[in-house]
Amino acid sequence: MNDRNREFTTILDNLDLYSMFRDALKNLWVIILGALAAAMIVNMSVRADFQRTYSTTATFVVTSKTSSNMAYSNLSAASTMANSFKNLLNSNLLKKKVCKDLGLASFNATTTANVIKGTNLMTLKVTADTPRNTYRIIRSVMSNMSWLTQYVSTDMIMEVLQDPPVPTGADASFTAAKQSLKAFLLAGAGLTLVFMYLSYRKETIKGEKDLETKLDARCIGMLYYDSPYNSFGDFLKNKKDKHLVTDVTAPFELVERYKKIAANISGEAHKTDAKTILVTSVREHEGKSTVSANLALSLVKQSYKVLLIDGDMRRPSLNSLFLEPGEKLQSTLGDLLMGKATMGDALRTDKGSGLHLLLNNHNYVNSTDIVSSEYMAKLLDIVKKYFDFIIVDSPPMSLMADAEVFADLCDMSVLVVNYDMVLAQDLNDAIDSLRDCRGSFAGCILNMVRTLPGSRRVIGGYGGYGRYGSYGRYGRYGKYGSYGRYGESAK
Repeated sequence: MNDRNREFTTILDNLDLYSMFRDALKNLWVIILGALAAAMIVNMSVRADFQRTYSTTATFVVTSKTSSNMAYSNLSAASTMANSFKNLLNSNLLKKKVCKDLGLASFNATTTANVIKGTNLMTLKVTADTPRNTYRIIRSVMSNMSWLTQYVSTDMIMEVLQDPPVPTGADASFTAAKQSLKAFLLAGAGLTLVFMYLSYRKETIKGEKDLETKLDARCIGMLYYDSPYNSFGDFLKNKKDKHLVTDVTAPFELVERYKKIAANISGEAHKTDAKTILVTSVREHEGKSTVSANLALSLVKQSYKVLLIDGDMRRPSLNSLFLEPGEKLQSTLGDLLMGKATMGDALRTDKGSGLHLLLNNHNYVNSTDIVSSEYMAKLLDIVKKYFDFIIVDSPPMSLMADAEVFADLCDMSVLVVNYDMVLAQDLNDAIDSLRDCRGSFAGCILNMVRTLPGSRRVIGGYGGYGRYGSYGRYGRYGKYGSYGRYGESAK
């Protein structure tokens, strides 16, 4: 394979049609506005530059005077007449005669003759600058038909089938509309291609190969997007599915993918005797809490004793996954850390799975102080004695320093990367920040991957995980930087 073919193959491999079409649809209003602007500009240009013309048409029946095969002869006569008329109608001889008849200084018109396909009908069309001149000229040409016919053939008869009407509308309006429509379609197509190209060039993560090429990390697993709504009725009621692997309606592929992710993480943890595992992301809404919950549940299914801790002290979300509607927490992780409750009060067990939980439902403004306190470190040291794995769901790294504090307290960290959401440079910054902490960095889980129908990889093609990909071109970026405020007031 030569270099050009290899480069073309690389481009095809990197194409993610779903994201390209999605980005084009996101900018549909820009595309429509741009196309409308182009159509308006073309319309105004055509109307400004185009000289108004008016057209009218007369229809004739062409027959032969003598023939044994009338149908064939009539068709042949019409074709011959039209071809000859095309030259005669634009001859100086006819133009001079029409100008003389009408008293015109010059012949400012165009005349054409055509045969209607498959018939012996011929149309005569005249186009001029005014309706009056157009009608007068076609009438003058028609009055000279017998004179013109003698130059073509004496064996042909032309009879008027339809007289020409007086033109009432200019041709320019149709021309402007046609050109405007063409400009609208071309501009819309062009802008669509521009947005698709920008989507292709966007340095986000859109697949396993993308992750291992652009990021300084390995891919632990890949999870496809599944709609949170089971039906249109659920969508109208905003009734979302929790998408937990313990649900009886959970897709087989989802369960299997989490099973492989749990096996990869537990295998990596055993190498370094890691028990506390941090799960975080760069931004909000990347699905880290759902990943944390399903990772913990998958480890329980593999006969491990697991504790899941909701370490997001600003916007806790695990309680919405494990509590029934209307159910309230009697004691929380925050209560335990501040000495307001005992471990027995705060610790609860999910009845369906046996997963142990330390949940939270309060918004603590001083969350960083709480998670960096000696009480949190002591809590993690204590629970290590009773559980095989402790999964900690932390806040996003771009919002506060809590995730880095947890990364120093935990033995291992995992970064959840949402499909086509965060720039590779920002992800590499976060990865470097996690690597600078005490705990080891295990890798990334690519979440909510979307594909066009029929292009999703089957579960059998999952065997690529566990490899270390080639490192991206971004290098290392140092600490992730300062973190903004995450919430304003405590509840």
